[in-house]
Amino acid sequence: MREWLASAPPGGLVPRDKINAASTGARWALRRVLAGDYGRMMSAILPGSSLEEEAKRLEELSVALIQDNNWQALEQLLSPACQFVTTQGSCNRTEAIQLMKEMNLGEVRFKDFKVTQAGANLIVSFWLSASETIGGKVLATEFSPRLSVWQREGTSWQCIAYGDFNRV
Repeated sequence: MREWLASAPPGGLVPRDKINAASTGARWALRRVLAGDYGRMMSAILPGSSLEEEAKRLEELSVALIQDNNWQALEQLLSPACQFVTTQGSCNRTEAIQLMKEMNLGEVRFKDFKVTQAGANLIVSFWLSASETIGGKVLATEFSPRLSVWQREGTSWQCIAYGDFNRV
C-alpha cells in the first residue's frame, strides 16, 4: 500500500474528506483499476506485506467500495456464507449488502488494529469511527470496535464474518 500512497498524485483522485489519509492509497489504486474483475485483483495477497498491512488494506478497500457504491466489487470480497452482526442483530450476506446500500457512509477513521492468523483465516479486530446511517438511524460517530474474519481463497481474501458494534 505504501507504493500506492507514494505514487498517488498530490490531492489524489479521491475526496480526502471521505476517508483518512492512510486509506487514500487503497481508493486511488481502486480507481486506477476500473476494468474487469478488479475487486478480486485488489483483494489479492501482496507479496512481502505483513498480516497487519494485509488486514488494513482489506478493511480500507471494503470501506472504499461502500463509499463508492461499488456493490459488484464488494460482493466479490464477501463469501456467500458471510455473516454480519450488529447491535441490532445478525444477518446474512444479502441482508448485509442491502443495509450497506441504504447506509450513507461518510468520513471513516481506523485505529488499533490487532491481527492474528489461524490457518487460511485472518482475524482482525480494530476500532472504527464513521459518519454513517443504518436503517434510517444515525449511529454514534465515536470509535467503536469491529471484528472481521477473512479467509484466503487461492491468492485472494474473502470476508466470512463481520461484527459492527457501533451504537445507534
